[in-house]
Amino acid sequence: MKHKFIDMHCDTISELYRRKIVGKPYSLFENDLDIDIKRLAAGGAYIQCFAMFAYLTKVDSAYAHAEALTDIYYEELEKYKDYIAPVFCLADIEKNEKVGKISALLTLEEGECCEGSTEKLKHFYDRGARMMNITWNFKNSLGHPNHIDVNNGSVSPDTENGLTEKGKEIVEYMCELGMTVDVSHSSDKSFYDVADIVKGPFVASHSNCRQLCGHTRNLTDDMIRVLADHGGVSGLNYCPAFIKDGHPDAITADDFADHVLHFIKVGGEDVVGLGSDYDGISSRRLQIKDPSYAPLLWETLVKRGLTEDQADKVFYKNVLRVLSDIIK
Repeated sequence: MKHKFIDMHCDTISELYRRKIVGKPYSLFENDLDIDIKRLAAGGAYIQCFAMFAYLTKVDSAYAHAEALTDIYYEELEKYKDYIAPVFCLADIEKNEKVGKISALLTLEEGECCEGSTEKLKHFYDRGARMMNITWNFKNSLGHPNHIDVNNGSVSPDTENGLTEKGKEIVEYMCELGMTVDVSHSSDKSFYDVADIVKGPFVASHSNCRQLCGHTRNLTDDMIRVLADHGGVSGLNYCPAFIKDGHPDAITADDFADHVLHFIKVGGEDVVGLGSDYDGISSRRLQIKDPSYAPLLWETLVKRGLTEDQADKVFYKNVLRVLSDIIK
């Protein structure tokens, strides 16, 4: 049985763009990636957030790259407008559901997409962006990520370097606009800087529990409590490296459930949602290998002790509440 879900993060548009620029066939409707419209519908997708991602050291301009991704995003939505439609406000979500369409929500992954400019940020807002994270894995004009050792890939917390003055200005402006501030990938200090500025909800769109898996892309228990105090949500990230330490051969629905239950234990039943990171991770070892498998995760959460309403909170109600508070 399908249960509607909101997924706060995927990198599918970047993958489609890569195919486009090398002249390969691409389609949001049906493909061999993790996400397409057919499998979203099969799994019960209610809202899918699509990230416009810029890899700072591989693009000449993060702004221009995000523009190009946004173009292909809208081209694909137009092609398949009978099945999926963009969201600019809450009324769009309701309208899309009434006519049986999946809602698509545009997000920015890498705060440098706005190049520290409120005007450029407003431009993306006008194009539909309703969420942006501060950094990806590189320091930018807005703030810092956690430390990454370029030699071995190890990551360690950065508790000293947070938002820049420009970053604080941009976060304040996001709040004015009605854009969701996303702290996934940000340094530990940046997380707390955002918490000091944002009075209402903010999100970690694709981060798990550091207590269960030590990677610093995950949240500490204190961060989870702070996020909960703000009425915010963290989206369960399906990446194996953020689910279990080491290199597990397989990641099961029960492994996902472990993180959901820890989020609830620490921050309450309103603090956790979904943020798959599909098409930005390797899904080969996942039991929930694409959106069509979402019902298995819902069933597993109930088997592990959640009520059906609590499972629905994880699947869509918590994120919908946050969006309702912010995007209007």
